[in-house]
Amino acid sequence: MMEMKDFITTQDWQKSKLDKLLEIAEDMKKNPLKYKNSLDGKSICMFFYNPSTRTRNSTQVAAYQLGMHPTFNSIKDSWIGYQSESIKDTSVVLARYYDAIGIRIFPNAVNYIYKEGNRILREFARWSDVPIVNFEDDQYHPLQALTDIFTIKEKKHQVEGKKIVISWAYHPKPLPYSVPNSILLMSTRYGMDVTLAHPEHYDLDDDIINVAKKNTKDSGGSFQISNNIKDAYSDADVVYIKSWGAKKHYGDAKKEKKLRLPYRDNWRIKAEYLDYTRPDSLFMHCLPIRRNVVADDDAIDGSHSVVYDQAENRLYTVKALLYELLKE
Repeated sequence: MMEMKDFITTQDWQKSKLDKLLEIAEDMKKNPLKYKNSLDGKSICMFFYNPSTRTRNSTQVAAYQLGMHPTFNSIKDSWIGYQSESIKDTSVVLARYYDAIGIRIFPNAVNYIYKEGNRILREFARWSDVPIVNFEDDQYHPLQALTDIFTIKEKKHQVEGKKIVISWAYHPKPLPYSVPNSILLMSTRYGMDVTLAHPEHYDLDDDIINVAKKNTKDSGGSFQISNNIKDAYSDADVVYIKSWGAKKHYGDAKKEKKLRLPYRDNWRIKAEYLDYTRPDSLFMHCLPIRRNVVADDDAIDGSHSVVYDQAENRLYTVKALLYELLKE
């Protein structure tokens, strides 16, 4: 078993361990039969407080290909969802049935108390004897970040020194910070030249920004923040778009809406914005995406877009993680 029992944020893991996961994922994609049924007889509990498409399905298929038995559990079908059982009791018992437990818990499941979802995952980890895998909480989405850096490496062959723009995009609703937090932390650890682009009032968590700055110092990359799309996108190798909410009105969508409405047109990502980037730049989004609201069809389906390859790679990265956590 690895030095880290759990996978709650990539920041908890040594970079050499993340590198190893990426190497395994690459090999699994090229040589799937090599790993067939390599975790035969093992099982994973997939515990969801919130909906999922890519995380749920990629994990189920990955587990099946490894010979595992994945079991889907909805919070509404479990006693903990009715406040009738503690996290401790739930975690201890599930850990006696399963070899790993994956949990997804969004901000709405914890009444928009920022970091409460992450705290719950860490409490599960405290009581569990088996690995806890973060399927996305209110602060981090490590499986997505692992896939994102894997996809960039796959397309660009190296990531160090490449310019990535992590760009806010308009969405009718305030979305969680988990994806932007996670790609910011991951890209700064991998020596990329990172530009975080967003309108005023849409700053990310100060703690995350400070860790990103430290990552940059350690990795030899760079980090800057811009409120101007043209300046930010200029000569970018990667444009990663994602919406998130304003800290000022976290949990209050009605008040927050007044802040975001003025950006509805200019921060809807258009194909012409990608003209500012390098000719071979990548356009990325974690999906799901509201077409012609968050970004235009011409951007999503254009020559720069790798969103479907990025989504496909969720299979190989979660498969690599399960293998590395659970192999004998």
